[in-house]
Amino acid sequence: MELAAIQQALSAEKLDGWLFYDFRKSNPIAYNVLTLSLDEPYTRRWFYFVPAHGTPTALISAVESHVLRSLPGTRRVFRTWQDIQAYLKELLRPGTRIAMEYSPLNAIPYMSRVDGGTLDLIRSFGVEVVSSANIAQRFEAQLTDEQVASHREAGQRIIAAKDTLFKELGDKLRARQPLDEYSVQQRFLTLLQQAGTVPDIPHVAVNANASNPHYESSATNHSPIQRGDLILFDFWAHLPNPGAIYADYTWMAFAGTCEEIPLRQREVFEIVKKARDAAIAFVRQRLAENQPVEGRQVDDVTRAVIAGAGYADYFIHRTGHSIGTVVHGNGANLDDYETQDDRVLLPRTCCSVEPGIYLPEFGIRSEVNLLVFEHDAEITGVPPQQEITPLL
Repeated sequence: MELAAIQQALSAEKLDGWLFYDFRKSNPIAYNVLTLSLDEPYTRRWFYFVPAHGTPTALISAVESHVLRSLPGTRRVFRTWQDIQAYLKELLRPGTRIAMEYSPLNAIPYMSRVDGGTLDLIRSFGVEVVSSANIAQRFEAQLTDEQVASHREAGQRIIAAKDTLFKELGDKLRARQPLDEYSVQQRFLTLLQQAGTVPDIPHVAVNANASNPHYESSATNHSPIQRGDLILFDFWAHLPNPGAIYADYTWMAFAGTCEEIPLRQREVFEIVKKARDAAIAFVRQRLAENQPVEGRQVDDVTRAVIAGAGYADYFIHRTGHSIGTVVHGNGANLDDYETQDDRVLLPRTCCSVEPGIYLPEFGIRSEVNLLVFEHDAEITGVPPQQEITPLL
């Protein structure tokens, strides 16, 4: 646990403290920020209050007085519910502002970890509770130099694996060898592993299947890939090092020559690409001007491009998600659609930018990743796809 860093962050946010609360591992953010092991049995409520200045206090049950021993500060053991309320009342001074894992109006469900009744209890002491959404990012989403390097390296490796796959598919198409989504998925998985990364199962979706953003073929459910088909490839992996950061990209390919790609597919890809690039340009401009960038603002910019082209109803997911040691991390998402994510894109965080248009006959998505820094952002998965890749 980084007590000094937490207290510095509280002071920067003008907060009087951060109250962590958990019941039966209901608050994973607390475990991550406090670097608590999930291996211990936690069957009773616990609280841990970190003031902006001074010594933290743990409130723990007499049944599980062993928990939170790794954390610094004073330990208060409660036996009854009356004890809990009495200790909290002593700890929380009226008029103070404290952070907890909740989101006003449930705007960001990922942050809604404290139940309404507990919020009622804390507020009954005259305390103002604010969301810990932005402050938690400092400990869950900001990357070390080594993690930034691991993301870049993973990105280079999986893009190279994609290039190898595309060449192999072109050779098989020329030889008229049969292809299908599942066999290509499995070959891609092998190439990603051979590249020295730890991948999840990539998505390979042809034509209308690509209109399902989370389509995944299987040995018993897959479609053939034939000449003239449009194919979506979504792939993500990380290096095998502890704390390594994922890279996550989506590319579009066509089972044929450049001249054979239908005009409609070219046009839709151009709109998606324009939306992707508008999002990136907006982020970079705001950072260069030393202005905060909220995730929802980026989504609005992206969505406006697609809506302006007449495809608003076919862009059915957020623009992007936070990326960390898990592919969908706990930092700010680029989202004003599924959720209202007003978290700021902090320096040294990573996110995807992946607009898409999903029509009944085909779907198109283009995905790159952004490393956000103090005054600029770096695109990974380079070069970004500029047109549908012909496999012949």
